[in-house]
Amino acid sequence: MENQIENLEIVNPNRQWVFSELKRLIGEWESWQREVAEIIDHEYDSNIQSKAFADGEENMRRHEILQAKTLTFLNNNIRGHGFIKGFDGRHCDTTGQRLKIRVKLRIHDLRILEASLEYAKVPESYWRQKGKDLLDKIADKGTDSAIEIAASYLKNPLKPKE
Repeated sequence: MENQIENLEIVNPNRQWVFSELKRLIGEWESWQREVAEIIDHEYDSNIQSKAFADGEENMRRHEILQAKTLTFLNNNIRGHGFIKGFDGRHCDTTGQRLKIRVKLRIHDLRILEASLEYAKVPESYWRQKGKDLLDKIADKGTDSAIEIAASYLKNPLKPKE
């Protein structure tokens, strides 16, 4: 087992968007998993191609596109996601495996990331925005109301706005 050498950190200041976009991508992977389960083996030349080609080259290309899209999102928004490997043909996503296995393992990794993300560090700009939100919320309130809002916020600063 490899050690995670980089702390998990959300680098995009819009933390809620990162969570929702990750959830959307996982949904795409789950949809892709349902499609992959229905693949009927394609013909392939076992002398020069691996059994993975039974999934069909078009399906393999679709899989690679979804992988690239997911990796681009992760690279741009989440630092320390390196425990998810395989976009380069190694780890759980070796190109010799059938798509049923590859997709199942990718979803598993993304679910681990999703569960871990709640505890990820967030950028300073996120905290500055949260501070501004708090000040905006209490700016026109009376003293008692402002104290109540501030106390509630301090108890649970990550609670989404309602």
